[in-house]
Amino acid sequence: MQITDKLVNYATNLNFKSLPREVIERCKILFLDFIGIPIKASEEKSSRILFRTISEVGAKGPCTVIPHRDKFQPQYAGLINGAYGHSLDFDDTHREASIHPGAAVIPAILAVGEENEAEGEKIIEAMVAGYDVTCKLGMAINPAEHYSHGFHGTATCGIFGATVAAGIIEGVNYDELSNALGIDISLAAGSMQFLESGSWNKRLHPGFAAHNAILSIKLARNGFLGAKAPIEGTYGLLNSYTHNPDLEKAVIELGERYEIMFTGIKPYPCCRYIHPAVDLVIQAVKDGKISKEEIEKIDVEITRAGYYIVGHPLQRKQNPQNVVDAQFSLPFAVAVAILKGRLTVDEYNDNTLNDIGVKKMMKKVSVRHNEELDKEYPQKWPVVVTIKTNHDKLIMRKDYPKGEPEDPMSFKEVADKFRSLAHNKLSETQVNEVLDMVERLDKLGDIRELTESLIERK
Repeated sequence: MQITDKLVNYATNLNFKSLPREVIERCKILFLDFIGIPIKASEEKSSRILFRTISEVGAKGPCTVIPHRDKFQPQYAGLINGAYGHSLDFDDTHREASIHPGAAVIPAILAVGEENEAEGEKIIEAMVAGYDVTCKLGMAINPAEHYSHGFHGTATCGIFGATVAAGIIEGVNYDELSNALGIDISLAAGSMQFLESGSWNKRLHPGFAAHNAILSIKLARNGFLGAKAPIEGTYGLLNSYTHNPDLEKAVIELGERYEIMFTGIKPYPCCRYIHPAVDLVIQAVKDGKISKEEIEKIDVEITRAGYYIVGHPLQRKQNPQNVVDAQFSLPFAVAVAILKGRLTVDEYNDNTLNDIGVKKMMKKVSVRHNEELDKEYPQKWPVVVTIKTNHDKLIMRKDYPKGEPEDPMSFKEVADKFRSLAHNKLSETQVNEVLDMVERLDKLGDIRELTESLIERK
């Protein structure tokens, strides 16, 4: 299959006027969902170190790093915004690809968009194509197998989507985009090794994808020749990074099924595989079906792909040592959700990790792989939660976490999420400016109008 050629042809011919209205509106919601996260994430220790390090290498330029006043060269702005946007594990997720497309694609768009004074229509074109390429590759690569090989699809597939998005903003032609994707195959990376120690590597993955995508575009525009068939070739992405890829999914319904419509939004700042269980226990607490004092045991059944990320090894997941550990601990999330009836950014800190009540509740949470649930993955992300109390047993199941197309979050709900993340750094006037501009993103004359309002003025 000529996958690379088809994707390049699609991206270079995509036109805003051909996009359905619901796709345009969905872009606005996902754009808003992303841009709030770096504001809050800038407070993280890992973020402060990253910002200081990039500042030291002489990377100053014209592009915004949210929410800082200092500006950087486009590739470095993409790196920092991408890392910030993924650091809270609060960014969007494409269920069937098991990927976070926005964290790689949108930082590339912002950086190259500012450099080119891009208008809103061009931003939306780039988002649609970038999400399509990232997510279709994520579906084709076979997510469970890709994970089992130790790869993080947000990074490995994200660089290709970010390159397409940046290329649309830059106005590249067919040959230039083909060469840029050919360069990408030597840059596609992202290891799941961070899970063994709770390191910060994963936070960098989409940042590196955006950074490298921008470099690939710049190189290609100057005539650098990239590898042919980087996606479907003998040593291309789909033959080197996984087993049993489904090549057809890389181009399925291209230009008809827009993957941005199948991308979910997170209400909780943790791995998406955790979310259905949290939805269930929060609702059970709210409805008065369970009382934390009466709980003896909580058993969570999950798919293989999720189990090895958020449930195994159980002893480690019941004893998270740091915030990254907690972001990938199903026992931690369920314990906090039961005890507090919520799961917000404010719960992911050392105080909660060391809370005696949380520690005791985590010991009651077990996680196991249910092979029957695998039959419905990745179209569904089913979770079964069984809570045994001292007098009863409650069995609950959920197939789609809150924020998926089947259980969506509205623009207002995402605006509330943005406010909660931005209030420490942006004034109320700025928040309202941003919300207004995002609502009319397709009418925006220059993306710099919006990024100016994302710089801290307090």
